[in-house]
Amino acid sequence: KMQIQRTCHNDKLPQTLLQKIIIFGKGTQSLKIAERYGFQYMSVGELLRKKMIHNATSNRKWSLIAKIITNGELAPQETTITEIKQKIMKIPDANGIVIDGFPRDVGQALSFEDQVNLVVFLACTNSHLKERLQKRAEQQGRPDDNPKAIDRRLTNFKQNTIPLVKYFQERGLIVTVRLPFTASLLLNH
Repeated sequence: KMQIQRTCHNDKLPQTLLQKIIIFGKGTQSLKIAERYGFQYMSVGELLRKKMIHNATSNRKWSLIAKIITNGELAPQETTITEIKQKIMKIPDANGIVIDGFPRDVGQALSFEDQVNLVVFLACTNSHLKERLQKRAEQQGRPDDNPKAIDRRLTNFKQNTIPLVKYFQERGLIVTVRLPFTASLLLNH
């Protein structure tokens, strides 16, 4: 059985349950894990998109970030980490936090390494990922789900995933779940 530590230290950010995935129903699974263990849920993509929508027309920085994300690139690391930390500081009494879609590379992982208890990596084929993104593009119309951005995101994901998985394996923090799978398998471990 998967044990998840639920402690919080006053001198640190709340202990964090990180999930490193780019797509394929990750939000759904992250939310289920958070609900199952009584943790707070945070989607980094949603957090950045909301900031982008509210600030892109009036703020040059967020206008540039909107272009970067729409092209399938990662938002600047400093911005992403700042936004996550600000959000975490608003929930200091959380028993734990599931962060969906973070970290995307080892540099981001280093910024939270003392707070990470567990990383859940949902692994699946590129064809499944691409199919899922195309469906989401049709249903939600997100600007970062265009064909060019999808291909770029999959390329970036592949380049960043191997070192990131290795980083967390060396620390004994990663659980890999092969997709497709039944959600109950993940929630019962």
